[in-house]
Amino acid sequence: SCHNGTTARGKPAGHVQTTQTCETCHRSTASFSGAAFNHAGITTGCASCHNGTTARGKPAGHVQTTQACETCHRSTASFSGAAFNHAGITTGCASCHNGTTARGKPTGHVQTTQACETCHRSTASFSGAAFNHTGITTGCAICHNGTTARGKPTGHVQTTQTCETCHRSTASFSGAAFNHTGITTGCASCHNGTTARGKPAGHVQTTQACETCHRSTASFSGAAFNHTGITTGCASCHNGTTARGKPAGHVQTTQTCETCHRSTASFSGAAFNHAGITTGCASCHNGTTARGKPTGHLPTTQTCETCHRSTTTFNGARMSHTGIISGCAACHNGVIAEGKSGDHPRTTAPCESCHKSTRSWD
Repeated sequence: SCHNGTTARGKPAGHVQTTQTCETCHRSTASFSGAAFNHAGITTGCASCHNGTTARGKPAGHVQTTQACETCHRSTASFSGAAFNHAGITTGCASCHNGTTARGKPTGHVQTTQACETCHRSTASFSGAAFNHTGITTGCAICHNGTTARGKPTGHVQTTQTCETCHRSTASFSGAAFNHTGITTGCASCHNGTTARGKPAGHVQTTQACETCHRSTASFSGAAFNHTGITTGCASCHNGTTARGKPAGHVQTTQTCETCHRSTASFSGAAFNHAGITTGCASCHNGTTARGKPTGHLPTTQTCETCHRSTTTFNGARMSHTGIISGCAACHNGVIAEGKSGDHPRTTAPCESCHKSTRSWD
């Protein structure tokens, strides 16, 4: 009623524009300074006073923005605790998120000069970033150390090689092509069926190290089995599935391989055990499976055992002349069998013309 600029000094230039009574803000009648402005009911238009002249404005280092104060500041009692509205912001994050104006990279963040938005897809949270590995071919372990980013899983191959030595894709850890260069021992430490592929079904039963037989780290095929010390049980592997079995035309037998085959280096040179064999010789001794009749053998359809009495040698056969009454000279010609003696009478008559016995020349 007095401080109206006429009766007494009124509002100075630049005074807050208000229709409130003086005493709403000014608490002392001795001085106009120290007024406590009552912001009750004020929700907009903050910058009309908070411009750095009429009232305190943005502090040094404030986020660079043309947004109204109330866009972020929710309290008229304090500027602190502002909740920044990131709606519509897709680039330039680091201009504020530099560790001074706003929170920057945390300790242990991936070392990168890429913009925040290259990986962080949400302005509401820094979590859930999808790292862009485009162009990254080396140095994986700098981040993939189990702290900054996911490291080796449980059961990973024990190695000091760099990730990129085996892993070819930055999109996935699967499908790694392990580099076996220089590895000559210890295969089973990885090839145990868990860390890496182990023995396939039907593999030879053995406690030998993989490298005892497998000579190549590029392929399991072409293994050269070491038979040293093996003297029995051949058929447990040599069954035609696990390892090569009997070839076509092999002697029909249920005997073990080692009964005849004396060498683990080769199937050739087998010494057949004829013990107990008294018949059926020709089923093997046919010139294909085993040695047959030699050149000049008596022409006969009789079984071998009719004349040959020994299974260890073809020599010393006793010809059974039973039923033979003619054609003696076909064999008794001095080559196939004993012929005429030196003092035999000169004749072209057949043997049986005079000799009546197949047991004796008498």
